[in-house]
Amino acid sequence: MEFVDTKTVKKSIPIFIEGGNRAILFVHGFTGSPHDFDYMAREANKSGFTVSVPRLPGHGTCGEDFLKTTWRDWLRRAFDAYYDLKAVHDDVAIVGLSMGGVIALIMAAQLKPKKLVTLAAATHVFDKRIGLTPFISLFTKKMKRENDEKFDDPDLQYLKEEYWSYTWPKQSAQLYKLMKMSRKIVPEIVSETLVVAAKNDDTVPMEAADFIYKNIRSEKRKMLVFERSGHVLSNDVEKEDVTKAVIEWLK
Repeated sequence: MEFVDTKTVKKSIPIFIEGGNRAILFVHGFTGSPHDFDYMAREANKSGFTVSVPRLPGHGTCGEDFLKTTWRDWLRRAFDAYYDLKAVHDDVAIVGLSMGGVIALIMAAQLKPKKLVTLAAATHVFDKRIGLTPFISLFTKKMKRENDEKFDDPDLQYLKEEYWSYTWPKQSAQLYKLMKMSRKIVPEIVSETLVVAAKNDDTVPMEAADFIYKNIRSEKRKMLVFERSGHVLSNDVEKEDVTKAVIEWLK
């Protein structure tokens, strides 16, 4: 593989803060980066947890770098981060957002952590065109899209220009593989599971949370729906309440 000269902005730097003997692995979403879990991870650390928020390959650097990665790279990075934590901590919980929630489901089915939290896990999405991306990606890798958002933070503005101003058929096809994989293995999950959804989510429908909640085999499970939040629950208007609920579940 040919590597590109990339820029990693401060908001994309992995987060690792040592705490107690219990640890939490946070897995961010598609085109996201560790900054999506900055608040939640730091609050969890204040509650005594060791926290780790790895940066998935191709995320938080540049679009060209993103196009050089696959679902295997993203999944492998999450597994590696879990193994690193498990080597020195007795108990490791997994929290995943969006695509990270899908990755968390796949990991939980195999690793059987005691506790699992999914935030808007993208087992299903509103945009049904994702099923066509394996075909569309044969003709185009990315397409410019309108994005009028303006960010005062230069890091976020950079990420907007590199990632959030495009649609990514090639990478969406990789995400689609993970989505299908997660739906298949959900019945194998026995971890104590908190399923969190957002009423104003315009990316992941409530169907996804219902699917996870109804199909996992966990004896202890709970579903929460936040009324005012959008898709990125960990970093939206109710992030304090979402974070409190997640930490309470993991204690």
